Amino acid sequence: MKWLQIVIAFLLPVVAHAATEIRTVSAEATGVNREEAVYNALSEAIRQVRGAQISASRQVQSALLRVTERSEGGRERSTTMSATQSSDTQVSSSGLISGYRILSVSDAPGGGGKLARLEVKVPVYKTPGSSSQDSRWRMAVYPVWVPRPHYQVAERRLSRVEVSDRMTQAISEALVQSRRFAMLARDKEHAMVLERARMAGEDIPVAEKAMLGNELGAEYLVVAQVTDLTLGVDEKVSSLTGERTRQQTGAVVVEARVVVPATGAMVWSDTLNLSADALGLELDGSPGAMQRLFDKAGQEVALAVIDAVWPPLVEARQGDELVINMGGELMKKGQRWEVFSLGNAVRNSHTGKSLGRTETLIATVEVTRSTPKMAYARIVEGAVQGKGHVLRQPSYVESQDPAEAIRGTRKRTCLPIDPC
Repeated sequence: MKWLQIVIAFLLPVVAHAATEIRTVSAEATGVNREEAVYNALSEAIRQVRGAQISASRQVQSALLRVTERSEGGRERSTTMSATQSSDTQVSSSGLISGYRILSVSDAPGGGGKLARLEVKVPVYKTPGSSSQDSRWRMAVYPVWVPRPHYQVAERRLSRVEVSDRMTQAISEALVQSRRFAMLARDKEHAMVLERARMAGEDIPVAEKAMLGNELGAEYLVVAQVTDLTLGVDEKVSSLTGERTRQQTGAVVVEARVVVPATGAMVWSDTLNLSADALGLELDGSPGAMQRLFDKAGQEVALAVIDAVWPPLVEARQGDELVINMGGELMKKGQRWEVFSLGNAVRNSHTGKSLGRTETLIATVEVTRSTPKMAYARIVEGAVQGKGHVLRQPSYVESQDPAEAIRGTRKRTCLPIDPC
C-alpha cells in the first residue's frame, strides 16, 4: 500500500523576495478523477524541486495452524503451517507553490482515470551571501563542556555557564575569521527555534516560509571541554631589597576533538595546555585581560583544528612576498610559520588506504600584513617555488609525533588536502 502526503500552500502573485527565486517546472500525474490528477501533479512538481522521503517496511506475521492426519494403520502425522506477510511504502514530500497552470486534463492511457499536465511555480530559498559559501566544508562548534561549577582566574570567580559561553564564542569566532569553513551555529539554537516558529506563523507571507526546511548539517564537529582553568599571580617581596616580583601561575587546559558526525570517525584529538605566559597575557584583573584570555585560548584551539583539518596554503608570490589563503586575527604581523612542500601520496600496505602526502620543510616565513581573507609573508629562511605548499606553526610541528612526518598517520577521514 502506498501513501502520499504533501503540504501545499498557495501564494498570491507577488514579487519574490531577494532570498527567494521562483522555479517553474512541468509535471504530470494520473488520478481517479480530475481533482486527484491535478493534486498528484502538484505533488510531483514539489518532489522535482524538494525531493521526497521514502520509507518502506515489510512485516511478516505468522499464525500457527496444526493439522493432524491419521493413516489407515492408526499412525498420526501433524503439520504446522500458515504465514502471512504485508508491506507498506510511504512517500512524503512537503513544499510551497506560488501558482500553477493546467495545460491539459485527458483520459489516462488504458482508461480508468485522468491524466493531468501542469506548469507549476515553486518558490525556492537561496542562501544569502557569496556562492563560495557552498564550496567550503561545513563545520560547527558545539558548546564547550565545563565539568566544574566554578573556576578561579586571578581574583575573579567564573561560573560554569560563563566559561562555556565565552570559550565557545572564542573558538567559533576564530574559526569564522579564518574563512576556512562554512561555520554553522550550534550554541544558540534556542534563538533559531524561536525564529522558525515565528516564520511558521499564519501572518507570515508564504514567500518567506520558503526559508523553512533549509537547515544544513555539519561535515565536521568541534567538541571540547575545559578540564582546568586556574590562573593566578604569585607576588613575592624580596627580604633584602623589598623589590616585588609577580609570577603568573596555572594554565588553561582544553581537550578538543574534531569528529565526522556522519560516521562518528575522530579526525583529530589533542589536549592543549596553555599558560598565561604562553598566551602572552598579563593578568591584572581587568575585564580586558579576561577577554583577551578567552580570545587567545580560542585562537589556539582554532589554529590546532585548522592545522589538523585544512592548514593554510601558499597561493601565489607577489614580488618578495608570499600570498597565503588565510588572514584575519589568526595571521598576525610578526608571526613565523614554517612552509612544507607536499610530496607523493603514501598508502598503507595493509589496508591500501591513503595515509596522505609526505611533507618536507623548505622555508620559514614571517607575516608582514594581513587582510580578512589573505595574509602576506616574507621568506626568512629557505626558498619557496610555486604554490600549494602547506604552512604550519613551529609549535605544532615540534609537538608532533615522529610518525606524523607522513601526514595522515593519525586516525581520520580523507581531508581536503589529501589525494583521496
